[in-house]
Amino acid sequence: MDYFKQRRAYRNFKMYEASVSNGQNNLYRELLDYANDEGKLDAQFRMKNSALLSLTGLSEPGLDKARNSLVQLGLIKYIKGKKNVKPPEYRVVKLYGRSTGYPTSNPTTNEKSRSTGLDEVGQPVGQGGGQPVGHKELTSTDLDLTGTDLDDDDAGITRSSVIDKWTSLWGFPNAIAMPEINDWLEQLPADVIDFAITIAGEHNVQSRGALKYMQAVIDGWQKRKITTLDQAKKAAAEHDQRMKNGRGSSKPTRAKETLPTWAQKTPEKTPDQPTAPKQFTEEEKAALAERIARFKARRSEKEGAEA
Repeated sequence: MDYFKQRRAYRNFKMYEASVSNGQNNLYRELLDYANDEGKLDAQFRMKNSALLSLTGLSEPGLDKARNSLVQLGLIKYIKGKKNVKPPEYRVVKLYGRSTGYPTSNPTTNEKSRSTGLDEVGQPVGQGGGQPVGHKELTSTDLDLTGTDLDDDDAGITRSSVIDKWTSLWGFPNAIAMPEINDWLEQLPADVIDFAITIAGEHNVQSRGALKYMQAVIDGWQKRKITTLDQAKKAAAEHDQRMKNGRGSSKPTRAKETLPTWAQKTPEKTPDQPTAPKQFTEEEKAALAERIARFKARRSEKEGAEA
């Protein structure tokens, strides 16, 4: 298999045949690149889930869903592994060189009639009625054939567009942010998450604080049972109004006006006027005389000792 021809065919697949989410795209590209690096584009290969989780930034449920979707789309073949015994097994489906051209319907609609055998690599995507291969493990791929795409949104906002908006503001989500985004998208519609990112952008949130800011916004909405875009917009408008009212109602503290030191009046003093000597009482005079006498006595004793 030619790596670059496969890349071009995959790009055309995304453009003309099926919608591929960001998570699915990341998983496919990692599998394709690994197969190319290891010289296994035309062979089966094993890859640990832990490695794919690290490389793609997906959560475990997200990895399962993305992998299932790639199998349904006919992009990869997959055999389950055994935990702590052997990793799952993959094979990249050859996309270029197909004589049938691009199908007019989404290939996910005919999944029940498609073979899932690893030996059917050359089978055109979207074509039903392939010859089945008698591989026992192929029946245990746990495919979800409901045809439901959890990444699409009827309002036009998809998982991919959410990731794209995040990337445009703060760069591609890292391995910490991606699982959080996946969880949010499983709990709330994509347009609600997209709106939360828009709010963060309007408040000039920087990349280092983006995840914390988004967590605060979405957690607040979930506590208030906000699940639709209209509810989120209303909550955001109410918050902005409260902040505006709070700033407007606060009374400014008036500073106490004081004159500078140089401008304050001070008692005038004539330079040549002598200062009156302090007047001592009789008791103070006696105490002073006694201290002087003690001092002289100690001094005399000291001089005698030195002589």
